[in-house]
Amino acid sequence: MMSPVPGPDKKTKLLVYTIEECPACGQKTKRAFAVGDYVTKEAAKCSKCGNSTRVSLVYAEGQKPSG
Repeated sequence: MMSPVPGPDKKTKLLVYTIEECPACGQKTKRAFAVGDYVTKEAAKCSKCGNSTRVSLVYAEGQKPSG
């Protein structure tokens, strides 16, 4: 029998981020997740070339509480 995949530690806070990528020049930008973000969604203008970026990744990072 397989053991269940361990979940995040209950004391770990998850911070969710969105990666936006420009299909023209390849520049990637990390920002805080916003409700409504999804992969392939058209996002902001690229700061390098001015083309529209697309959301390429949504993920969470664990953060241990201080103290």
